[in-house]
Amino acid sequence: MENGKPVKVILPEIKNPVFIEGYPGVGLVGHIAANFLAKELGMKMIGYVESPFIPPMALILEGKPNPPLRFYGRDNLIVAVADIYVPPTLVNEIVKETVRYLKEMEAAKVISLGGIGIGFFKEKMDVWGVGAREELNRELEEMGVKVLQYGSIMGMSGKLLWEASRENLNAYVLLGETFGDRPDPRAAANVVEALKSLTGIEISTEPLLKEAEMIEEQLRRMHEQMEQARKKAEKQYESIYL
Repeated sequence: MENGKPVKVILPEIKNPVFIEGYPGVGLVGHIAANFLAKELGMKMIGYVESPFIPPMALILEGKPNPPLRFYGRDNLIVAVADIYVPPTLVNEIVKETVRYLKEMEAAKVISLGGIGIGFFKEKMDVWGVGAREELNRELEEMGVKVLQYGSIMGMSGKLLWEASRENLNAYVLLGETFGDRPDPRAAANVVEALKSLTGIEISTEPLLKEAEMIEEQLRRMHEQMEQARKKAEKQYESIYL
């Protein structure tokens, strides 16, 4: 690689960008949200991550080859997506080069999207968040986001928050509550709603909610089928001893 660096971030000059990251994580919340933004806002691929440590592959989208780690853009908005698991050592290098770019471009905001697994369901799933500084936390609170006081944020989101904060960038993480064991479009919709308040982006989350309803209906049917099979098995078992 150039100058011996293991990672190269290929992006055009975009002054004062709003940078949104949505790599895969708990419930694929950030991944779903980021891809939804790119599609619904009609964004075009404007860059990618280059590294010999990325698996040799091409992702085929609408009949065209694409890199697995790429950036979509429109106006001053940049969305980072990944369609593969990125190992921690590579995350560190990607963040280092990304923050270098964002610092040079004087980024307006750096926002990571993700999920926070809670292991149960409730009527209203909340969005948690944390900012790089106290005034950013207050901004999140005013939006109705619950500020995370203790805990850890792993992967791309946590590393990006830390490195961006070191460069005094306005960095945030938004985490949608999710059960944690399956893709969760509803949690992604909740995160996008919070993102709208934070950035002023105008977008409807109705498609995500419809997708969530479809998944929930499928899960409900699966649960009913499993319950019927369990009751049938119990009756057969009982009949042996009657």
